[in-house]
Amino acid sequence: MILINCFSRKSAQYAFGKISVFLLIVFTNAQISFGQTDHQHYSKTFKAHRPYRIYLPKSYLSSPAKRYPVIYYFHGNKDTHEISFAGLDSLVNKANVLLVAWNGRSRFSDDRPYNIGYHSNINYTTQFKDYFPELLHHIDNNYRTINDRAYRGVIGHSMGGFMSFFLAGKYPHLLGTAVYSKGSPEFFVGYPDNHTLYQQRHLLKNLYGVRLRFQDGETGEELVHLNKEVKNAAAQIKDLDLSYQSYPGPHDLNYEQFKDAFEFVAGSFLKPVQKPDRWHHADLYPSFNVWGYQVNSNLKEPGFIELTGVTKGGFATATRKWQPDGRSIPNVDIHIQTAPIYKPNTAYTIADFNKHTNTQKKLQLKSDANGRINFTTNYQQHYFGIYEQDGPPEIVCISYQNADGGLFLPHKKPAGLKIRLLNRGGSTSKSVKITLSSLKEGVVIGNPTQEVSSLASGELAWTTANFNVTITSPPPPDGGTPYIRFNISLTDDAGNSWKDELDALVMYDVPEFTEIGIDDGDSEIFGSGNGNNIAEPGEKIMIYQHSNRTRLYYDDPYIIDERLHDDLQPDKWGDGYALSSLIRISKDCPPGHVIRFLACYEIKEWKTIKRNVTWGTFSITVGQPPVK
Repeated sequence: MILINCFSRKSAQYAFGKISVFLLIVFTNAQISFGQTDHQHYSKTFKAHRPYRIYLPKSYLSSPAKRYPVIYYFHGNKDTHEISFAGLDSLVNKANVLLVAWNGRSRFSDDRPYNIGYHSNINYTTQFKDYFPELLHHIDNNYRTINDRAYRGVIGHSMGGFMSFFLAGKYPHLLGTAVYSKGSPEFFVGYPDNHTLYQQRHLLKNLYGVRLRFQDGETGEELVHLNKEVKNAAAQIKDLDLSYQSYPGPHDLNYEQFKDAFEFVAGSFLKPVQKPDRWHHADLYPSFNVWGYQVNSNLKEPGFIELTGVTKGGFATATRKWQPDGRSIPNVDIHIQTAPIYKPNTAYTIADFNKHTNTQKKLQLKSDANGRINFTTNYQQHYFGIYEQDGPPEIVCISYQNADGGLFLPHKKPAGLKIRLLNRGGSTSKSVKITLSSLKEGVVIGNPTQEVSSLASGELAWTTANFNVTITSPPPPDGGTPYIRFNISLTDDAGNSWKDELDALVMYDVPEFTEIGIDDGDSEIFGSGNGNNIAEPGEKIMIYQHSNRTRLYYDDPYIIDERLHDDLQPDKWGDGYALSSLIRISKDCPPGHVIRFLACYEIKEWKTIKRNVTWGTFSITVGQPPVK
């Protein structure tokens, strides 16, 4: 016999933590009805009963041995789990899947779901990232599902669209397909006293191995301009399994649009997705599990812990205050337990290159009885190789430089680009060929292939010749970054092959900012210093172009720290956050030192929710007033 708690009252009538009225119905297995039913289950995360709506196909009754894929639906702002499109039964019956809609309200009296948004919208310590695996477990244990990521998909609309890509990126090992329907492109996520800005355009790398559909609006839909930023970012990412579909009309989800999303996910079940051979992950929580890797840390402030370029042969780790290029977060210790992919009870070498200190060391560790390896690292950027004695080579890119040794590539003229390689594997690689490419329009590489004669285990080497690169594409007109993504393909004479990527800064040919102002404490809000509006050693400063706070990009050793200030610029919805830089100048910076910046500021249109970004360059001289 199966016990099911059923109810159908509107969510506004629920008291948080208990259901005032519910009906306990006892079914035999043969009496379970197909179609729409409403249920509840007790959630350990919320410490209360949580409602959901489920649709079962007709065959669920007639085929008692059959197991089914599951599609989960995440609703948008002010909605609930009570999805009720006419025709859902026929969709579920035709596809032979289960459809589950959850309730995203932390408290049932809330209109705004998911405990995400701007700072003032984050009110609860209870997190939906904890509830989602619990709901999956409940559905898998109470219904005949196929308990496999390839047969689970999510569809999310608006705020639910944000959650669709966010949770698919946090749990790619649990989900195979995700649809982002007119989603919100960025929100703060986390706890009331510790939350981090999660921008979809910078976190798409979390979604390797997930089949994706981006359902967008057209001109007039409220989020179309902000979501164009996400699409522009995705266009630079190689091997992302992403397709697009756009619709005229407002910011809604009608039946035809839902049907398209539903059929996309159901079709994906017929072509099961595979785990990627190489993946990346950036997480804003101090502890997380992804693809079988367990990460625990003492992270206590906003920011991310990264695992990048993860293969059986190793990975890189780092902390970042923001994505994609934030500074490290000091005093964070990170413990990593790998997935059980190694030989049990076997000795392995852990080769550790610390990019921050430019030092290497090797550890001898033994895998546990399950084939996992455990070790601890710090907040700095590390590249780890994992191999048995005389294990295969594995080549990765760890940095780049221009012809002058700096980071900025020039704009609209030929540039020399070198990359630095590390063999993190256990044996020598010979005749290493490096091929550079880019998906970005306006990027030409005159000599895309270079060669390094050999790289011994643990060896670092720069390419001996420059790649000749010419970049003519303009700076991003929206919230994108001034980086160009280069994809790297590597092979050697033994038939080994690897891939990697690097993001290179461009000093764009843009007008000079001429109305520079410096806040070094005179506002008593941002900067800190003597308040004389001059950048001096040891001061923290905010730099303005006229009255606009600027976001800064630079390559200077005397800028030793940076923090981003966020503004919620007014628009009809309050979506999209303007970021500006607070930088600290080293107390060791010599007076008269010149610092060159690429900078931008943004102004948002009220009705269209469109960012208009202005780019410029300028220099300041430490110890001297800005030149007007």
